[in-house]
Amino acid sequence: MTWAFGYLVCIIVGLVLASVTGLIRDLRALAHHGVVVPHSDLHRPFLGFVAGRLGAGLILLGVVGLALSARRGAEPRSALGWACVAGGVAATAAMLLLRRRLVPDVGGGRAVVVKEIQPGGYGQVRLERDGVTVLLAAQSADPSPIPAGSEVEVVECTRSVLIVRLPGRG
Repeated sequence: MTWAFGYLVCIIVGLVLASVTGLIRDLRALAHHGVVVPHSDLHRPFLGFVAGRLGAGLILLGVVGLALSARRGAEPRSALGWACVAGGVAATAAMLLLRRRLVPDVGGGRAVVVKEIQPGGYGQVRLERDGVTVLLAAQSADPSPIPAGSEVEVVECTRSVLIVRLPGRG
């Protein structure tokens, strides 16, 4: 196995981790000034956090290592050292830039029901903040169903689920 092949494997493994953990989606949301919403239902939160950051690090490690090993006369140990430094910087940058954020300060806001919310069940609401539209899961604080198209008040936000009620109640 050559060093170049090892770096290529790092790139591929990093891309797989980035796509599986939602890192690519988070980067696209940041590019469109969107809100990064947790997707904890897909995997364990700690595993997703570590794997996503590890994916970013492996991608840059592989790219830098491949570029340096392609240069003629580059020493393999030196290329590996610089690649590891670049991977560590990428993982740290991903950790700092891609902290998961919930929708900021949603208490007391308004949302529109997209999917009917049954008592004790879940539905979906559309929330708009600063020109950004986000669809989130919602539960009703009311004992009666809330039909789609209704405007609701946001009572509280628990992780990525909003607790909502019809205006004027409570």
